[in-house]
Amino acid sequence: MKFTQAIVLALPAIAAAYPGMMGTGSRAEIEDYIRREMKREALENREAKPQLLKPVGNLLGALGGVVSGLLNSVGNAIVIESNKRPEPEYEFRAPGPNDSRGPCPGLNLLANYGYLPRDGYVTYGQVLEATSRGFNMGTDLATVLATFAVLGSGDLDGLSFYLGAGKNGIGGLNRHSVVEADVSPNREDYYNGCGDNHHVSSRLVKQMVNFANDDPRKEFSLDVMASHYAQSAAFSKNYNPYLYYFPFPQIVSLGAFAFYPQFFSNGTYGAGGVANYRSIMSIIGAEFDEDSQEFRYVPERWPEEGWYRRATPYGVVQLLTEAFTVIYPRNIIVPGVAQIGTPNLSVDTFLCNVYQGINSITPLVLGGTLEQTSKAVTWALSVLDPILSKTALGCPDSVISPNPLFPESQREGGPVVPPRVPSDRNTGDNVYNQIYFTSEPKEPQCSR
Repeated sequence: MKFTQAIVLALPAIAAAYPGMMGTGSRAEIEDYIRREMKREALENREAKPQLLKPVGNLLGALGGVVSGLLNSVGNAIVIESNKRPEPEYEFRAPGPNDSRGPCPGLNLLANYGYLPRDGYVTYGQVLEATSRGFNMGTDLATVLATFAVLGSGDLDGLSFYLGAGKNGIGGLNRHSVVEADVSPNREDYYNGCGDNHHVSSRLVKQMVNFANDDPRKEFSLDVMASHYAQSAAFSKNYNPYLYYFPFPQIVSLGAFAFYPQFFSNGTYGAGGVANYRSIMSIIGAEFDEDSQEFRYVPERWPEEGWYRRATPYGVVQLLTEAFTVIYPRNIIVPGVAQIGTPNLSVDTFLCNVYQGINSITPLVLGGTLEQTSKAVTWALSVLDPILSKTALGCPDSVISPNPLFPESQREGGPVVPPRVPSDRNTGDNVYNQIYFTSEPKEPQCSR
């Protein structure tokens, strides 16, 4: 598929994603807009003017032990003043009982501040704009994630989805193994959590904190998150008989571990930013409870004393490079990738497999006809083609199977047939100010 063909086919999605393009419709104007977006991101990479942010000190008080040590190791973040978040016109508001919240802390946070609709029902375009403005997520990465969210968990006609449980309990990001994935930094696997794959797990936060305590700088570095992934992957392989890790859930799982330093650091990770305890815990909504020595799940928010987003966009190629050269080798979970164990496995070949692997994502509209399914897959491919095919990655034209559903999607544990769990009472929206999962759920453990 040619670039221009893909743009024409993707026009409805692109128009929704980029309000500045509404009403144009010209192929030349559309291509020019995309070039300007890419140029803008490149300029941000070159023109960042850093300043030194003074350490904030131990504002949370002495919590004792490991937590106290991490609080005192805040470092000196190099930041850009214009990147301070939240911006003045946005304010934190805790979600109400009817607001949809789910497994993605970054999106939950953006809704808590009004960068996304506070009720948690969001559109494709709103997600692209909010993730860029709030965290400086690259346009290509946001497009990939939002496309799969709409395709597998949302409403294709409205190009929208719920952040947590969908309408009448159908869909939404809580839907297992589409965008939500097993082997998460701080959520339990769907099966082991009795359907609770969206509340922060205290035992996983403790595991992550212990790895950070072993870090020389007491930060949640990429290496720390890789160690955290390795232990979590081992647990899932040993105790989750329905572990589903192909193909898109894998990229989400691995990417999530990289997100913690890359998006949740105060400032740009690797360029003077600090992936400190205060930033990470506040953004994921983990509050240490001194009495129980556990972590309570509270609404996600930016640290009140001042937090600055990364100065440069973080895109899909950088994410996958880190995911598959730093994180994944620590504990390989073999999906349906033929290049595993050969010299042919690279970021490019894996991206092509992900591109092909769209066939394993069963669209939420599958309850209808094959025609609806084909429509959904065609839309997703038209949006993803400029990113995953004929740009820098060189996937061949014929990679897509004519079968719109990969057979593995029908396996129990996959997106079509979720694993049987003892209780479905944990599948709704997030309930805050509680402690979830204080011990390893080696058998299904219901948190509520």
